[in-house]
Amino acid sequence: MNQAAAHTLEELRALAPAVRTDVLRVLDRVVLEVPAHWSRRKGVPQLMVLLDGRGDARTERTGLRELARHGFLDEFHRWVRGVPAGRAEEHGCAALVFGDRIHARINRIGPFGSPRLFPDTRVHVELAHRDLRRGLAFSFPFGTEGRLFPRLVCQDWVPQVLDRARLR
Repeated sequence: MNQAAAHTLEELRALAPAVRTDVLRVLDRVVLEVPAHWSRRKGVPQLMVLLDGRGDARTERTGLRELARHGFLDEFHRWVRGVPAGRAEEHGCAALVFGDRIHARINRIGPFGSPRLFPDTRVHVELAHRDLRRGLAFSFPFGTEGRLFPRLVCQDWVPQVLDRARLR
């Protein structure tokens, strides 16, 4: 098991059973939904994953305009934790999902052919739960398969770690 997988498993196993169940529901939805919303040109969009009250999680697209209500876009570090924490109070558990190139997209770095158009290589998940004092942060690497019609694929260890955390 690689170091990232071991750290993720350790973080998940340290949670109380009820909280872990909610967190795993949200992370399962992240693993399912991110490939469906990913595009080669735009990368990983900003998504909110929330518990829906019926024991399942749902996904909403969220834009930078909505996120900016929590602070200035150039102060990404301030609102990245505040957005899921506010939604977790209402839904029990919430996660903000984004790609690792979000800063380049916010700042629109460079002209045509700029680093802004480089693809994401990781999915970041900032997660908050109503019963946790601090938020959780996860980072999942992924790759693409196919040249003509590429699709996003999570690395094999991500679903394996989620399954192993569920067993405890």
